[in-house]
Amino acid sequence: MKYLNEPTYVKYITGGLKRFDERNTGFSRGAVEGDLYTRMHDKSVSNISKMVSGKTIFEHAQWVSGRTVDYILRKNALAREGAPIYNTKYKLKNTDPDKLTQTIKEVALWLGADLVGVARLNPAWVYTHWGLHNAVYTNAAAEGDPINIPQQYKYVIVMVNEMGYKPIHFTPAVEYETDILYSKMAWCAASLATFIRELGYRAIPSENELGLSIPMAVDAGLGELGRHGLLITRQFGPRVRISKVFTNLPLIPDRPIDIGIQKFCEVCKLCSKHCPSRSLSSGPRIDTGWDISNSPGMLKWPIHAMKCLNFWTKNGCHCSVCIRVCPWNKPNNTLHKIIRSFAEWGPLNRAIVYMDQALGYGRHIKNKTENDSEVVSVENADGNR
Repeated sequence: MKYLNEPTYVKYITGGLKRFDERNTGFSRGAVEGDLYTRMHDKSVSNISKMVSGKTIFEHAQWVSGRTVDYILRKNALAREGAPIYNTKYKLKNTDPDKLTQTIKEVALWLGADLVGVARLNPAWVYTHWGLHNAVYTNAAAEGDPINIPQQYKYVIVMVNEMGYKPIHFTPAVEYETDILYSKMAWCAASLATFIRELGYRAIPSENELGLSIPMAVDAGLGELGRHGLLITRQFGPRVRISKVFTNLPLIPDRPIDIGIQKFCEVCKLCSKHCPSRSLSSGPRIDTGWDISNSPGMLKWPIHAMKCLNFWTKNGCHCSVCIRVCPWNKPNNTLHKIIRSFAEWGPLNRAIVYMDQALGYGRHIKNKTENDSEVVSVENADGNR
């Protein structure tokens, strides 16, 4: 791993980067163009009555239950400023940014984050306007409202939570890790914001809202952008979820890193090969994108956001196949740390991808109801089967 003075994406910038409008994200477009996210959940309920293997009433219940904390905190605490709960009189003074940064990281890990980094907030990563999807889920603004993070919020604390290794292999059947991770993200962001406010400083906790989480995480030294459009971390690969806290607390930014992802993704292409919706590019980087859901001005592998979301709707649950098949999706143990060092080096990348496939990594694992091949009978609320 190399520490850099600037992120690896900088060399791929071809023009002036402009702030992105959240109304153009796949989720917000899907909310406007057919309420696709709601339809996905409707299909999940439909799958119960059809007794679809891997998408039974048990998987549905575990999936939805995992999101409980997220739903509550989004409506009440995320994507907005807040006041201290108790300490309205005192403010931490004579702060040493180095020691304070270390304290913030320790608290974030104590709260449940698996990785944490600090970046100086780049205004280019803040959305220009609210999209419908997050406006509805947070109730913090209305669709089309402008987004302006006050200049005093100079830093963003970025936290990463690890998704479980085995459950991610259930996808494209129901994998419940995504949703329990959203609740963990909400808890970590909201709680860290409370800690900062009780010190007498300001904080805005956020999950996907307000800005682009992945470039902020890259700036904070937590990983690099992969071909599948996801953050790839050194410890957990793309098997992570990101939350963030904007703050005026005086902190020391982390340095971005190079873990060899750019060279690796150029030769791997497993995510595009196995993507069930054909949303991922198998070709070279381009800087124009496919449609309004892609931001121009940087050479990258653009994602067909609506193709991806349309598959989720038909599938009746979200899809994480690109995470499942990524060779960087490995347990963080000694063996894979050694292999990771070769992947970071670069010349053996094709051999690593070949061995990854030959050894069966990334294959779909059947969850309990698929393995048992049992018929899970259900009845309607009126008692009719």
